[in-house]
Amino acid sequence: MAKTRVSVYIDGFNLFHSTLQHSHPNCRWLNLLELSKRLINPKTEEITSVFYFSALATWMPERAKKHLLYIKALRTVGVKDVLGKFSLRERKCPMCKGCYQAHEEKKTDINIAITLLGDAFADKFDTALILSGDSDLAPVTTKLKQICPAKKIGIIVPKGQSAMHLKQNADFFKKIQAKDLKKSLLPEQVVYNGKIITAPAGWLPYSADRIS
Repeated sequence: MAKTRVSVYIDGFNLFHSTLQHSHPNCRWLNLLELSKRLINPKTEEITSVFYFSALATWMPERAKKHLLYIKALRTVGVKDVLGKFSLRERKCPMCKGCYQAHEEKKTDINIAITLLGDAFADKFDTALILSGDSDLAPVTTKLKQICPAKKIGIIVPKGQSAMHLKQNADFFKKIQAKDLKKSLLPEQVVYNGKIITAPAGWLPYSADRIS
């Protein structure tokens, strides 16, 4: 019997800010393919694709450099990156009522929606796993259920989030466990396009000479 095809759609910023930045900073060198495999039943399911949606904070060169290294490392295990961008948005301080400009990440939601619905129309999966707690993705899951009711949707809920609106359209949901993060790390060094990439300092639980 053929295994169920599972495609995984990962909201990179949602995962980073909810789970990795504060709770598990030494798991930032995370192998998203391996993590995805730990979220399925390998006897009956197989991962067909893993997508990582994010954007580079180009106004912070050192942070962007580390992020780009991570994206390249993910490519070595077959994870497909889909990058949006940041734009400046005017905001108002609730205390002083003054206005200021802040960077806001753009296009991740629409990139996830386009990729997810496109894959559904092309019949590239039987089950879609969406790793996010962002309620803005709820309309996408609603539409997917309307046009492809046979496709299943699983929500992978990051730490500290309820994903209540996403769960309403899902066939099932799972929480990310700390043990899955710790067992899903990339090697300290990987080779990308013939060049060695080393994990930044603090991105793994063990120490070595890494990029600071």
